[in-house]
Amino acid sequence: MPLAYFVDEIESPFVINDIKRVASKVDIIYLFSVEVLEGKDALPRNVIVFEEFVDWNNYKPLNLVLKNLFPILGIYISECFEIKKILTFKKSIALLASNIFKAECIRIRLNCKGERLKDKPEENIPVSIETHSSLKPNSSSLIGYSFWFYDCLYLAWMHKKGWINKAVSRAHSGDLYEDHVSIRNKILFRNFQFKNFDKIFPVSNMGKKYLHDRYLNFKEKIETIYLGSNENGINQFNTETVFTIVSCASFRHHKRIHKIAEMLQFVDFPLRWYHIGDERLNSNDPKLEEYNINKEKLKENNNIEFIQLGSMKNEEIFTFYKNQSINLFISLSAIEGIPVSMMEAISFGIPVISTDVGGCKEIVTEETGILIPLETEMKEVAQFITEFNNSPKNTIEFRKGVRQFWEEYFDAEKNYNLFYKSIEN
Repeated sequence: MPLAYFVDEIESPFVINDIKRVASKVDIIYLFSVEVLEGKDALPRNVIVFEEFVDWNNYKPLNLVLKNLFPILGIYISECFEIKKILTFKKSIALLASNIFKAECIRIRLNCKGERLKDKPEENIPVSIETHSSLKPNSSSLIGYSFWFYDCLYLAWMHKKGWINKAVSRAHSGDLYEDHVSIRNKILFRNFQFKNFDKIFPVSNMGKKYLHDRYLNFKEKIETIYLGSNENGINQFNTETVFTIVSCASFRHHKRIHKIAEMLQFVDFPLRWYHIGDERLNSNDPKLEEYNINKEKLKENNNIEFIQLGSMKNEEIFTFYKNQSINLFISLSAIEGIPVSMMEAISFGIPVISTDVGGCKEIVTEETGILIPLETEMKEVAQFITEFNNSPKNTIEFRKGVRQFWEEYFDAEKNYNLFYKSIEN
């Protein structure tokens, strides 16, 4: 089964992992990006890369609109009717025209002939744009897949025209919730997309409910399939070592790393805190000063040891999770989709304490840790951790249940088999 994959960056570990996992399930992936891709050397050999495939120098919007005038007007009028609102005409037509041009560029690339690379025996070396497969994908079998649900009009158009057999997309957070800053006030043509997509896959049940409530007519096309994480072993938990917590995120004010440093000032027993992620000390983040002040105050607490590990590769993080005894993974974030970092933690049997935001409640339950309201005062959070330290949740037996929960819901191999079967059927 051939698949055309659309994404503009693959630097994020969960994006490149998605490509690798999908690649293991299909015969060939045609990977499309409007930009040059960093990190493509890590891609499997059955991934054929098309970079900078849109030639905007040849874009003639007036000609394109005239050529497709009636379909474009039909899409525009239908969308206005569905949302009971008059969309900005000029911007709407321009958006549709640019997406149709993008779709035509994709079609041209897919119809090109060439030869697959034959002189590189190494695995994990992508086939470049100049040497893509001579086996042209047939529209009767090709699946179009977008990792993000930001703007998939081009994919909906391709399916409408019969250039691809199926169209599917994942939906996460910033690309899904229409009050999110990343898509707020933008023209989305969601009804047109839903009409011409076979399936939309939110990565959380919260996302599925949001789309169900908002697009009731397309309820049958919306299905939750979690991303998940890989099997990497079990944490070597040792009850004799100092109580240890770990957090994992690059510093952003909404991640509230500064609040962890504040909270630990109220902990009165020996505790070690590891933080994984870029502190971004030279950024203009509005909470950076508060973070630095709270870190300095922690030095006055002889019972608290803070160790900043900085940015780490996925493999390094997993080695750390496996070998370092960790009592608790902590997240006090104000905004989340459904964090892969938490899925990774519970895969090692590590319990989680998290704020109840986004889809965190789907990972953090009575079986896996402690879910707290976002408004919880830091002194109360410290009390939750103190109580956890002396509770049955801080035991090897409880951690077996944490691991079992991951196996049931967030095992990537299991979830990608479900994903593959769903798009295949």
